[in-house]
Amino acid sequence: LGNLELIKKKTSNSEIQDEPVFSIVEQMPEFPGGEDAMRQFIGQTIQYPKVAVQGNINGRVYVSFVIASNGKVRNAKIARGVHPSLDEEALRVINSLPAWKPGKQRGTPVNVSYTVPIKFMLQ
Repeated sequence: LGNLELIKKKTSNSEIQDEPVFSIVEQMPEFPGGEDAMRQFIGQTIQYPKVAVQGNINGRVYVSFVIASNGKVRNAKIARGVHPSLDEEALRVINSLPAWKPGKQRGTPVNVSYTVPIKFMLQ
């Protein structure tokens, strides 16, 4: 694992400010219950915005965020958006995620960047 990518990000959040944010670690963060549980949580939490329903707006919003060394979601932002209403809802859902099992590097919890696609599809 000699090719670890280390990204240092300045943030307004004092909990992770000046701490490195890793994109690849020995042990990636884990959502409680795994990826299926995360998909289920997102599916149950998401509320399709009325303006998007009226405008028949569909698409996939990519949200990037940091799983802090304490397991909390921090610094969520839109990596690739579709429409302001869908982007805002995707951010709301990601910011409501419960604490994760943090990623680890050499046995120590560290900040890890993470990106999740959220698919908005009208039936």
